[in-house]
Amino acid sequence: MKKRIATALAMLLILMVLMPTMSLAKPLPLRVEVNTNRIYFPDEQPYVDKAQRVQVPVRFVSEALGAKVGWNAATKTVTVDLDSNRVVLVLGSKKYTVNGVEKQMDTAAARVGGRTFVPLRFISEGLDASVKWDSAVRTVYINTAGFDPSEVTQGSDQIVEENLHGFKIKYNTGSKMDIKKSSGEGTQALMAILIDFGMWGGDYEMQLEELEEILLQRVEEKTVKSVMSYVKTKKTPEPELKLKDFYDDTFLIRVVSNINSSIAVTIFYK
Repeated sequence: MKKRIATALAMLLILMVLMPTMSLAKPLPLRVEVNTNRIYFPDEQPYVDKAQRVQVPVRFVSEALGAKVGWNAATKTVTVDLDSNRVVLVLGSKKYTVNGVEKQMDTAAARVGGRTFVPLRFISEGLDASVKWDSAVRTVYINTAGFDPSEVTQGSDQIVEENLHGFKIKYNTGSKMDIKKSSGEGTQALMAILIDFGMWGGDYEMQLEELEEILLQRVEEKTVKSVMSYVKTKKTPEPELKLKDFYDDTFLIRVVSNINSSIAVTIFYK
């Protein structure tokens, strides 16, 4: 009995020693790298907002990309210019513009501690830079030359983005959607997107969402709705989906699926 009490007291003592150490452990600080160079922030630091977006002081990241930053205090407007690209955000607004085209995000720019913070992903993508997030080391990687999807390590939860013919393509999202790249020259396709039915561990519904998100970036909304409506008529692997073409002013979208096969959605220039 005395031995058991002694053992229990020893375990309690160990826990008491360990608990303060555990409570002192802090999450790693957010890091931002641009073209492999770490960006240091002299005062206000990046943070993750309520929408789970990384917010950063706009000036330091934009200047690291070689962009010029403008601030209009009267209208609370931030302007970021790089080469032929211009991104305009208004503090507190979820609407922003890229080269004059209005877009929507799920968060907004903010003013914190005298610094203007912007959602990093939307600014970077608006300037044609690729973004990669590694949650293991809490680091955002930005690259103006894009990322090679093969950089994603096996078992990693990194999401890699690539600019493919003006479409922002995400890899390693967990959906297992397969994307085949092509040159887009002559009669060559820009890309083929393959939707499966869980045969290879894919998430069918998630793939549909990602397909629609990709198409809406550059294809007219009316055409995208027609494409998605047709794709969704095949809900299981067995039926055949006869070849059907959809057009807008710029693109041809071809949809087809054989019996017991994935759905192939191929994008061409008209």
